[in-house]
Amino acid sequence: MAKKKLTSKRKKELIFVCVLLAYPVLQFLTTWIFVNSYSIILAFQHISIEGDVTFAGFSNFVEVIKDLFDASRGSVPLGKLEIPYNLMIFLNSLGYTLITIFISLPLALISSYFLSKKMPLANLFRVIFFLPNIISTVALVYAFRMQTIDPNAGLLYHFFESIGITHQNWPTTTTIVYVYCIWAGLGYNVLLLSGAIGRIPKELFESAQMDGAGSFKEFTKIMIPMIWPTIVTLIVLGLTNILTLYLQPYLFNLNNNETIAGAIFDGVSGTRARFPYYAAFGLLFSFVLAPLILYIRKVISKKYSDTDC
Repeated sequence: MAKKKLTSKRKKELIFVCVLLAYPVLQFLTTWIFVNSYSIILAFQHISIEGDVTFAGFSNFVEVIKDLFDASRGSVPLGKLEIPYNLMIFLNSLGYTLITIFISLPLALISSYFLSKKMPLANLFRVIFFLPNIISTVALVYAFRMQTIDPNAGLLYHFFESIGITHQNWPTTTTIVYVYCIWAGLGYNVLLLSGAIGRIPKELFESAQMDGAGSFKEFTKIMIPMIWPTIVTLIVLGLTNILTLYLQPYLFNLNNNETIAGAIFDGVSGTRARFPYYAAFGLLFSFVLAPLILYIRKVISKKYSDTDC
């Protein structure tokens, strides 16, 4: 069969697509392939104080696992217990994922549902919810931090103190950061969910009301199934927090609230001899958690798979 000749129009279309994709492909190659390839190689190396590089096999991974389970290699207090420092880092990171999925997301769902009911000042509330996402994270964290750990700065410190949360020890310091993340992340979720709810045909709600369905049934039987793909996306983003979130805890600068990404950030800011350890640290958690996140996404995506807006 003779090959079809490319028309002038087709050639221009291909050139346009190539130019359009050139930057993201280049960025992917330089900031992901190159960086991560070097990190993978680094995880199997040993760097001496003098800078000599040798092959280390899996020794860096063994060190990370030992630090994860052996409290004698470095620990922090958790109530009356002493837990390994690396385990504390993992639990902190897991905590951000759990509060995002089981606290922040449900609050956003409820808020979005009521805002969709054309309640008074609904648009104003959307702006108020979204304000933390407009203001610089550094400025917002600094203001919130001063309010929660400085008794002379504002009312939040006294509120947290009245319910037994202070900045003196862990996990109370981490709880303060959790509260901030719930508050700051709510607006982003509300914005996405409100857009998804807005695409649901109004006839579905009107039909449900004619059949005598109340708000709870509307919420659970109509709204959630119809916006399930958006919810799945937000759940997956919440799950990735376990590997990626570091800026907010880092800026709070409180004791024992480090995350996986934050620990790596601090680790590579120090001596070069520790680079292989933190490369193995990140690779180990990514190797275990990334497939788990993809599997969870696959499982939850099947729910309401027969529903289409």
